[in-house]
Amino acid sequence: MHYTVRKNKTTRITYRLAAGIIIVVPACEIWAFIMGYGRDKKLLFIICILLILYGLYLFLHTFRKTMYDITYNFEEEGLRIRHVRGETVYPYDKIDDVSLITPEDPNQYNIISIRTGKETFVIPFTLKKAQCDTVYEFLMSHVTAAKIADDNSQQ
Repeated sequence: MHYTVRKNKTTRITYRLAAGIIIVVPACEIWAFIMGYGRDKKLLFIICILLILYGLYLFLHTFRKTMYDITYNFEEEGLRIRHVRGETVYPYDKIDDVSLITPEDPNQYNIISIRTGKETFVIPFTLKKAQCDTVYEFLMSHVTAAKIADDNSQQ
C-alpha cells in the first residue's frame, strides 16, 4: 500500500522570494549603517542581523525533503519513504509515535503524524477518510507488533 503527498512548487518559490526580501532589505540597512548613516541606531542594527538570520533559515528550509513530493510505501518490513534525495526505510521498531489527528468533521480531512527519532512526517488525507483509517490501522498494528517483539527480546 502506498500514498503520495504532493507539494506545490510555487510554495517553495514563494518562500524563497520572501526569504530573499527578508535578507536584502536589512542588508541594505546594514550597508547604510557601515557607510556611516545612523550610527546611533545600534538596536536597529541588531534587529537587521536577526532578520537576515531568519531569512537564511526560511531560504534553507525550502530545501528540506519534506518540501518536495513524498511517496510513503507501507510494507511488511518497514515504512519506505521516497523523497527528492532518494529513499529511506524505517523499520517499524524505529518508529517512536504514530498519531491520528481528526477534526470535528472527519470527512473533510485527516492527518497521520509519524515520529521517528528526530524526524516527523505529517501525512494529510483530504477527503480520504477510509484510506486514512486503513493506513492508520496498518501502521498501528505493525508498530505495536514491533514494539512487543522488541520488549520480548530485551527480557
